[in-house]
Amino acid sequence: MRYAYRLLHPRPALVVVAKNEKTNAMALAWHMPVEESKVAIAVDRENYTYELIAKSKEFTLNVLSIDKLDLIWKVGTYSGREIDKIKEFGIELEEGVKIETPHIKGCLGYLECKVLDEIKLEEHSIFIAEIVHAWADKRYFKEVWLEKAKIAMHVGKKFFTTPSEYFKPSE
Repeated sequence: MRYAYRLLHPRPALVVVAKNEKTNAMALAWHMPVEESKVAIAVDRENYTYELIAKSKEFTLNVLSIDKLDLIWKVGTYSGREIDKIKEFGIELEEGVKIETPHIKGCLGYLECKVLDEIKLEEHSIFIAEIVHAWADKRYFKEVWLEKAKIAMHVGKKFFTTPSEYFKPSE
């Protein structure tokens, strides 16, 4: 059962940015929409990012392209308690529009989210959040992500992919 969740992959490998005393970034593949204006994310309570979200009650979800894979991997590998990931990895941030937490400059799109509820499980917490602002680069998003967006998607372990071909069902 250890890898059963990987049957649900690939999933977009997002970067969550959280801020309280310090700003931190963390790779995140455990996320889902729960209503049109709400999302859920699962974060291990041992993570520094969990502490920041629990205190500030807000975060941004950033969609990056596969050319940012090394950055995605690094922010998911190192702890924000040990290093300043923003400074160490040269992450450029832009101010939030409706929240205090910034988003990653140059991302394909981002969601600004305010926490509505927290559900504590054994090791992880699920944050249910309202999307208060959303933005996507129009060159890559027109109601859905276009193929050329090359969104980084996590397959499992150290493996990633991109959506390579789109299909539509026959009418």
